[in-house]
Amino acid sequence: MISHQHLVEEVASRTHLDDTEAADAAVHLVLAALSSRLDPPRREHLRKAVPAHERPALRYGAEVADDSAVSLDDLLADVARPAGATPEQALFLAQTVVCRIAAEDTDLAEDLLRALPDEFGTLFEEPEEGL
Repeated sequence: MISHQHLVEEVASRTHLDDTEAADAAVHLVLAALSSRLDPPRREHLRKAVPAHERPALRYGAEVADDSAVSLDDLLADVARPAGATPEQALFLAQTVVCRIAAEDTDLAEDLLRALPDEFGTLFEEPEEGL
């Protein structure tokens, strides 16, 4: 399992966020949006792979889950809206978070890739530098 500090520092560094507080908020946005698209067994697998500090975001995602909002564009909108980001920035942020977690738990990555629609595969690709 990746540590909270390592995850937040990696996200802050890779996304060029000004501080760890902004990176921490970004991690929570991505995890809540992703969690809301998962069934309970996958959500539990994700819960076990993230630090305890991030788990409230997963609970929030479960509470706001909407079966009608299953597209990647919907997930990116859920990340972009509260962050005041563009869809491209939201994708970069989501890829950064998902790839950091998936790198620590390849079984989780495989499980989520099988469970999510094919278009979500892009979340598991390392983002290109530059955003």
